[in-house]
Amino acid sequence: MLDRLSARIEKSWYSHKWWNGWLLPLSGLFFLLSHARRLWLTRVVRASKNNSIPVVVIGNVNVGGTGKTPLVCHLVEQLNHVGIRVGIISRGYGSNAPYYPYALAKHEAANIVGDEPKLLRDRLDCPVVIGPDRNAAIKLLSQQGIDLILSDDGLQHYKMARDYEIVVLDAVRNLGNGWLLPAGPLREGSWRLNSVDAVILNGSDVLANGMEIVPSAWVNAKTSERRNLDFFAGKNTHALAGIGNPQRFFSTLDELSVKHCDHVFADHHAFTPVDLNWADEFSTQLVMTEKDWVKCAAFADVNMWYLEVNARLNTYIETTLINDLATLVQSNKC
Repeated sequence: MLDRLSARIEKSWYSHKWWNGWLLPLSGLFFLLSHARRLWLTRVVRASKNNSIPVVVIGNVNVGGTGKTPLVCHLVEQLNHVGIRVGIISRGYGSNAPYYPYALAKHEAANIVGDEPKLLRDRLDCPVVIGPDRNAAIKLLSQQGIDLILSDDGLQHYKMARDYEIVVLDAVRNLGNGWLLPAGPLREGSWRLNSVDAVILNGSDVLANGMEIVPSAWVNAKTSERRNLDFFAGKNTHALAGIGNPQRFFSTLDELSVKHCDHVFADHHAFTPVDLNWADEFSTQLVMTEKDWVKCAAFADVNMWYLEVNARLNTYIETTLINDLATLVQSNKC
């Protein structure tokens, strides 16, 4: 019953209907509490940096997946190309590390370090530190010889000082009905977009500030064998998604002409082998996102594949971001 109610509330966030109107008093309470907290942390107890390394926040104003992780990957790769060594901090949602802050090693289990931090550490091979205290994570990360710190999420973590803010929005869902939680999907109102340094719209790289998440290859979850994007074209598959916006993955499968039976799990779901037991007469092949794969790698088999994706930014916004961040690093070294 509660699951159905929760699903209907979330669906109404992006349908511009008034069904969630009964939740507006709670949204008003959320506004008062969050606004008071924000004023306290930004006007009274102002955050101060504990080192001189520039900190860049990549976050969002609404809940759910907007494409932050692919953007983080892309920026790290592009900044490395221009000689800037980047480190990443993350809260480590779903982690169970022995202590915090915790510096990740490669190939650690997702149930220890969290799915997104594991993906970032393994794919980028750059320093990643997790912990609920972002300032403590920054202090530990700053000891690893880096030039720039990217915070994966944390836009509303006002205890952490920052030098640059990037917000990622879904170009289709955008701000939904425009209401604050729980009547709408927003952690902060649309006004917050006016105070950040860059807003990226995920869904179209034609726009000057646009970005697209583009698939690059099918990768076997067990053997790491790579196949072209047409590998599953016209074939039946079971499609698994435990991400913030699973429809984006399913739409990509449609674009690749993959026939799929969908299985949706909650964001950050801790998968077990039973969750992957979908083989039947329809298909023996299971496809998933890379973020889901990192949580299933320990018990994956050769009939499981994940879709590797990359962010592709409009040339204008990519050039702007790289120049801005390089300027921040250079200013710190002067």
